[in-house]
Amino acid sequence: MTEENNGIYKIRPAARLIHTIGSDLIGDSYSALVELVKNSYDADAKKVDVIFEYATIENIPAIKIRIEDTGHGMSFDTVINKWLVPATNDKLKRKKSPDGRVFQGRKGIGRFAASILGQEMTLQTTDSSGETSTAVIDWRIFNTDEYLENIELLVERRKTKNKPGTFIEIIAIDEVIEEEIEEENEDGQIETKINIIKDSKLSYWTRSKIETLENELKKLISPFLEQEKQDFKINLSFLDSPFEDLNNFEFKIKPYPIIKLYDYRVSGSIDIKGNAELVYENNVDELKQEEKINTRFKIEGDGKFCGKITVDFRVFDREPEAIDNLINKGLIDPISKKFAGKNMAKRLLNEVYGVNVYRNDFRVRPYGNGGIDWLDLDKDRVQQFTLKVSNNQVVGFITIESEEQSNLEEKSARDGLKENEYYFGLKEICKKALRELELRRLIYREKTQKSRNGRTSVEQNLNDLFSFSSLQSSIRDRLSEFKIEEESIKEIAQIIKNEEDKKTKLLVDIQKTIAVYQGQATLGKIVSFILHEGRKSIHFFRNEGPALKRYIKHYKSSKDEELIEDISLGLDGFQKHSTLIAELFRRINPLASQSRGIKKDFKVKDSISDAVAIFKRSMKEDGIEFKLECDDSLTLYGWSNDLYIALANLIENSIYWLNLSEVKDKFIKINVRKDDDSLIIDFEDNGPGLNKSEIESEIIFEPGYSKKLDGTGLGLAIAGEAAERLNGELKALESNQGVYFQLEINTI
Repeated sequence: MTEENNGIYKIRPAARLIHTIGSDLIGDSYSALVELVKNSYDADAKKVDVIFEYATIENIPAIKIRIEDTGHGMSFDTVINKWLVPATNDKLKRKKSPDGRVFQGRKGIGRFAASILGQEMTLQTTDSSGETSTAVIDWRIFNTDEYLENIELLVERRKTKNKPGTFIEIIAIDEVIEEEIEEENEDGQIETKINIIKDSKLSYWTRSKIETLENELKKLISPFLEQEKQDFKINLSFLDSPFEDLNNFEFKIKPYPIIKLYDYRVSGSIDIKGNAELVYENNVDELKQEEKINTRFKIEGDGKFCGKITVDFRVFDREPEAIDNLINKGLIDPISKKFAGKNMAKRLLNEVYGVNVYRNDFRVRPYGNGGIDWLDLDKDRVQQFTLKVSNNQVVGFITIESEEQSNLEEKSARDGLKENEYYFGLKEICKKALRELELRRLIYREKTQKSRNGRTSVEQNLNDLFSFSSLQSSIRDRLSEFKIEEESIKEIAQIIKNEEDKKTKLLVDIQKTIAVYQGQATLGKIVSFILHEGRKSIHFFRNEGPALKRYIKHYKSSKDEELIEDISLGLDGFQKHSTLIAELFRRINPLASQSRGIKKDFKVKDSISDAVAIFKRSMKEDGIEFKLECDDSLTLYGWSNDLYIALANLIENSIYWLNLSEVKDKFIKINVRKDDDSLIIDFEDNGPGLNKSEIESEIIFEPGYSKKLDGTGLGLAIAGEAAERLNGELKALESNQGVYFQLEINTI
């Protein structure tokens, strides 16, 4: 620092700052090239050519990386007062180019990342008046200990007849740099040592790195532009490359054709309030199906709405049959131009999968790279394997608004968005949009038996497993064919029947164990409601306990009879809240029980009331009216816990969805009636309800199917299993408002 006047100093940045904000910050060569391509876009270029020319300079192998565009170029004044000025806010203030393009680069540092590409750079730019400015930069001069203000660069200008545009040439070689460093030896003396650094800028560009660059450029521009705009082209070419198949060929960078051959798709927009206008498409069969989805998403986590976003999720099934279907849709090998084989199809999917984020039509790295599962799709799939799609099945395109509108800020290092509350809101909204696809995809796969061979309940599977009737019939028929005497056949049949009777006892034990586990799972689902019910009593004990001790202590010392009344009131409170806690434990005990007794008659109303009681305080605070119509005399035979479990899961679901809905006068109604040889329980609410496909396919009872973002998909499955143990059936019916479940129990 230098003294300007008494006590006042100026910060003098070192020349190394250029590398710090450039190559050190950006970090990889792909990002550096992307930054230069973005600069061409900001200059209103119609196209930009990226050319790799392999050459020899002074007998040293080198690559010349050229970036040429047809933009409006820069004046001499712009070059020296803006382009060469780190962190200039020129684009931040102007926001848009002369032709109206929203600027991609606003921080004023991206161009300095070019130092990671090579040691020397020449900038030649021509503005609309024909003035050509040339700047030559050797990035190595910024490795010194000099102050930045002392670094001199050669910049020339001259009048030409060149068309407007900018030409950048970067020369990259492999070189060994010897760096002197001072270290203290064992004797405490300072020694100078030579540190050798290999700067491998030429050998960096292996064949795999070039393929990665091509993939990065393909993903750079949003495919949303393929129909709307065609005013910015990127071309990649190679001259005298050691990779012969790359020479004399210009790669026109276009989005991957495979993304048009999706199996399922959900696309559309979500506004700043969460109102979504989406379209779901099923492209598996020859007859393409579409469904419009108009809904509203609410932020349930810690995030906030991040402005308007556009989503486009394209999902590919990966089973062998689906891969064959992908090829039959017209998947072409980009090299041979013939139909792709299975291995090629899988490779092309592996190249393109991932959820990309775009701002103003340009990709925000690294989202969309295969290994970046920023939406946690694989993690979520572990919990809901049947419903959720994995990261490698999704090709996604998310478009966000500018920082001013979305509050989604890009990190300076170009390695993603800052993880603030708006970023978490973006994640939640995107996952909810994808959930609309996942739900419909599962319904379709269940209907066509693509996910598995039909759906049966655990109860049905157990009964089939322990039933020997079909085996008995088959053996009887077979023995008859061999002319075995009828008496012998009857003896064999009786042996099978005896074995079946033994297994039936085991079946009952398994049913009891499953019922216990389902009760405990239900307990886990409603634990927040249980805590809510008991919180007031616990708060009373925590506050009144010390107060009661003080009253007793004061009474012992003063014998003040007025304290007796305070002590008595406190004890009354303890008795009241102890009763409430004891009653709460009594209600949840059936769910927490480790064993089950024998089946017996029980009062229907009592079992329903116990289940409802867990949720009473929450329903009151949430403004949900509850109504139960049930004759006191109605009874059922079985385990009362099963009715408790079924109703607890239905009520918990209703409260969740009613709290997300904007309906007024929220209600939950339960009506119980006797009908000939059955008892019917009608359960209704006026929440968001179910769609026709969910009702007809009965997919809602499939374990893992959940419309809740973080749901387990167990609630209705458990309720259905509990109904079957009561010799009943739980089904969903169509309703004009909300959900309508009917539990019909055979009483014969």
